[in-house]
Amino acid sequence: MHDVPAHAFEFVPAPADLAPYLNSLYVLRIAPQGLKEMLPAYSGQLLISNGPSGRLDFGHGFVEAKPRVTVVGPLSHASPLEIDGPACILGVSMSFYGWAALTGLPAASHGDRFLDVGTALGEAAGTAALQLSADFELGKIDARAALDKVADILRSCAAPLPDQHRFLIETTYNWLSSSFSPPSEELYAKLPMSPRQAQRLVNRFFGLPPHRLMRRYRAIRAATLLADPKLDPALRAEVLNSFYDQAHMIREIREFAGRTPRLLVKGGGSIVQETLREDGYGVVDVFAGNEAEQLAKYGD
Repeated sequence: MHDVPAHAFEFVPAPADLAPYLNSLYVLRIAPQGLKEMLPAYSGQLLISNGPSGRLDFGHGFVEAKPRVTVVGPLSHASPLEIDGPACILGVSMSFYGWAALTGLPAASHGDRFLDVGTALGEAAGTAALQLSADFELGKIDARAALDKVADILRSCAAPLPDQHRFLIETTYNWLSSSFSPPSEELYAKLPMSPRQAQRLVNRFFGLPPHRLMRRYRAIRAATLLADPKLDPALRAEVLNSFYDQAHMIREIREFAGRTPRLLVKGGGSIVQETLREDGYGVVDVFAGNEAEQLAKYGD
């Protein structure tokens, strides 16, 4: 008799009008035995559960999630995750542009923590999300229809960003896309402000200063690529050469992705692997360029 998998992911592409704000929507089903895993340094999340509880260790011990509906601020490092089962969770992965436009909260001071949905998205959105959670638990609405309702809630929250903030976010994404280890000086040269002001604003919108943000994306990108056993040897060499040595690469990937490269290859079907797939972590492709392209085409 085969063991029952602890979880199953179903990723759903974001509606076209919400694409600049979201990496994806998803349904996460947890088996009765529950789940204990690592969550990579992931973007901000909106989570709607049908009842059972979960918890994250942001670095100082496990913290219980808000009941039914909660928002997870952007993560600056991989975090241990526990979810009681059986459960079905509706999830939304926000891009950093989306975090700014939907919540208006600085990522630097609201990351690595659970937030009340009313605080993050507003009282009306919080009330609607809690009602949706109740309907979902009672079986009045199925998961895919509930995700459509979630999209409607998010549409009501979206607020245009000032042009200078949009420019900074887009420029930062383009900088991250330029290579595996782009120097911070290249970003500063593209922004019409002092390096100190650029550091402050990048930290505000991305939750990390430029150099650590680069390390985060480099590690996530490397983890995504190295988890593929069929990776082209030339690209594998390019990934390895972006770190000082193999020990440095392993430390960085463990810090931001939660597993060593070897375990990423072996651990098929893990939360780490599935959230690092392109449909789960939309901003991360080989050079993380797709979200910048979305922003360039989008007008508020």
